[in-house]
Amino acid sequence: MLHGWGNSKTDFEATSLDGNGTNTWHWNNAWFVAHGFAVLNYTARGFHRSCGQDPATGYSYASDPACGGKASWTHLADRRWEIRDTQYLTGLLVDAGVADPSRVVVTGDSYGGGQSWLLALGQDKVMLPNGHLEPWRSPAGIPISVAAAVPQFSWTDLAQALVDNGRASDGYSGAPPPGAHESPYGVEKQSYVGALYADGTATAQYAGANDPTADLPGWFAALNAGEPSTQADPVVTQALHQLEKYRSAYYLPVPPPAAQVPVFAAQGVTDPLFPGIQLLQMVNKLTTAYPGYPVWTALGDLGHAYAANPHALWVSVNDEANAFLSAVLSGQQPQLSRFSLTTVGCLPGQQVSTYSAASFPALATAAVHLTAPGPVTIPADPSPVPGPEAVETDPIAGGGTAGGCRVMGTTTDPGVAAWTWSPQTPVTLAGAPSVRVTVTLNGTDAELAARLWDVDPATGNQALITRAVYRLTAPAAGQVTRRAFELWPTGWALAAGHQLKLELTADDSPTWRPDNLPASMTLTNVSLTLPVRAGSAPPRLKGNASRF
Repeated sequence: MLHGWGNSKTDFEATSLDGNGTNTWHWNNAWFVAHGFAVLNYTARGFHRSCGQDPATGYSYASDPACGGKASWTHLADRRWEIRDTQYLTGLLVDAGVADPSRVVVTGDSYGGGQSWLLALGQDKVMLPNGHLEPWRSPAGIPISVAAAVPQFSWTDLAQALVDNGRASDGYSGAPPPGAHESPYGVEKQSYVGALYADGTATAQYAGANDPTADLPGWFAALNAGEPSTQADPVVTQALHQLEKYRSAYYLPVPPPAAQVPVFAAQGVTDPLFPGIQLLQMVNKLTTAYPGYPVWTALGDLGHAYAANPHALWVSVNDEANAFLSAVLSGQQPQLSRFSLTTVGCLPGQQVSTYSAASFPALATAAVHLTAPGPVTIPADPSPVPGPEAVETDPIAGGGTAGGCRVMGTTTDPGVAAWTWSPQTPVTLAGAPSVRVTVTLNGTDAELAARLWDVDPATGNQALITRAVYRLTAPAAGQVTRRAFELWPTGWALAAGHQLKLELTADDSPTWRPDNLPASMTLTNVSLTLPVRAGSAPPRLKGNASRF
């Protein structure tokens, strides 16, 4: 059971079967021991008392002689180190007669979930520090294999999750096809990357320049420098290469049928760190190669802030995870739908429903196409002053008025283009909205951020449904291009009388790092495509609702 970034082995430790009531409800060491499992909980290399730092006790790797002269720092979920650690410790339990070498299950949340994906697709190979692969065996030579994996709200492409260029797409419901994830260089999730780095500074040991394969301080500084220097910085190139090759399951070869490990993955539709596209792009790659690949998914309001992680949702998800595990370990096919989507219960009285289907696009039964007037020109300021919307929707320091949701009084920030549509009947979104827009870029580099809101005229409030960002580059100022990109997938019931508001802006800081280069964009021919459930009526445009 692999813990999250900055945390320790206590993540999945519990004194009752109910765990923390959310992601460890009936999914913790006590629960599994009670069901006959041997459970391995340990603190990852370089964190807390595993040669990291423990603020609660004052422990530090610097004063621990056991850490000296060893690569005891965090390598950020590297297959050559952290994954090999998991494999080695499992091997000790096999040799002790505690663990069955053919029935190993890996699970974890966030940081541990990313490692679960790496173990699931690693084809039972151990990667040595020099990059060579060898069969996974215990210290005594017993072959070991993963029987199942259950990642929770995790990444599959870590570089894309932290520095997003907007080219990822599931390709469904009229969305554009997926493009290269790191070309052009993406937009940094500024507030989250900063918070994660600070968390590690307090609880971890960082390598620094003495280990260029895990130079987190150097990578952080280079990524934070921003454009245009990042595009040509060899440290950024090195960081992206390391994150892709050694830490991202998305770039691993798809295992052949004999080596395929069944996976049940839980992913958030309100998680701004590892949004649902992280799961969908992985599943699409696996099932494109092998349509029957053994992977099951559950999506809903779970994961990192600003997800609410309601107890009832985790009860349902972990019940399915346990049913999946019982079937797989008994050699049976899990009797579960391949995809389930639970809509978000963000607002008072908002309808929460769970939909199931054999494929993700089948969750939506129709598509609604909306258009908006133009032209609208929006500025890109290298030193912006965030408006109320940008401040409230920051996942780290932002607020809101309803639990984890981002709910605030209806407004539109200065410099933001906005369009509002009024559905004639309730609309339920089930999938990823997509935006198409013609952009005249007055500059050579910029970013275009999108936010989609649920506006309630009766209360005067608006709730953030989903968002995304797209990196724009041009060889010369004034280039006109037609762009298409997908917002993060969601499940959202828009109540009767509520409105949809789409916002496009060149600045969505502090969530996204603002571009260093001044620019402006003129937007025309804006369209929004929404995958919806049957019974959703096409919204109508409410006047000429552009605001900026």
